[in-house]
Amino acid sequence: MASKLSTVIAAAPETDLAVVEAMAEQFESYILGGQVYRTVVVPTPGDRRGAAARQVQSSGGDVLARLHKLAAQSELLSREQAQRVAEARGAIEKATARLPSHYQALLLREARARLNSLNWFLDDCSENRRECRVQYPFEIRNRQRIAEIAKALEAENAGALATQVAAVDQRLQGMMTGGEFVWEAAVAHVYPREAYWYLYGLPALQ
Repeated sequence: MASKLSTVIAAAPETDLAVVEAMAEQFESYILGGQVYRTVVVPTPGDRRGAAARQVQSSGGDVLARLHKLAAQSELLSREQAQRVAEARGAIEKATARLPSHYQALLLREARARLNSLNWFLDDCSENRRECRVQYPFEIRNRQRIAEIAKALEAENAGALATQVAAVDQRLQGMMTGGEFVWEAAVAHVYPREAYWYLYGLPALQ
C-alpha cells in the first residue's frame, strides 16, 4: 500500500525551545568535542515540577532547523519564550564566533553524513518504491537540515557542499511527483514550496 504513513508530526514550539536551550548551554563543548550528534536531556513539556525529562539526540543542523522553525512560528511564542529563544540563539552565536573553523568543519561533516544517509535511502528506493513512499517523510528530514546547515556555512564551505547537494537533488527530482506537504500541515507555512520543494510530494511508484 503506497501511502505517506510515516507523516512527521511537528514538535511543539516548547519542545523545540527546550532542545535549543539544552544545546545552547553546552554548545562550545559540543563544537570542541567534534562529534556530530549529542544527546541532551530536556524536560517533558507540560511537566510543572520539572521532574520528568527525556533524552533527545541533537546536532548543529538540528539546532539550526529548530531555530528556523521557532522564528517562523514566533506568533505562537509568549513574550517570555521569545526572550528565551533570543538568549539561546545569542549563546550559540557566541560559541560559534569563538570557534568558527571548528564549527564550520563540524557542520560540513554533518551535512555530508546526512547526504550519505539520503543517498543510501535513495538506493533502497530503487529496490522498493512502495516502502520508499512510506518512509520518505521521515527520511527527507535530512535534506531539510542540510538546507539549514548550508545557510550557516561560509561561502567557501557552502560551495564545496553545493555540488554534492545538487547530485542528491537531481536524484530526488528524477523520482518525485509533486503533491501535498508531506509533514504535518500545521507547519507548512514554515517551509515554503519554492525553497523546500522536496517536502511537497512523494516518490512515484515507477
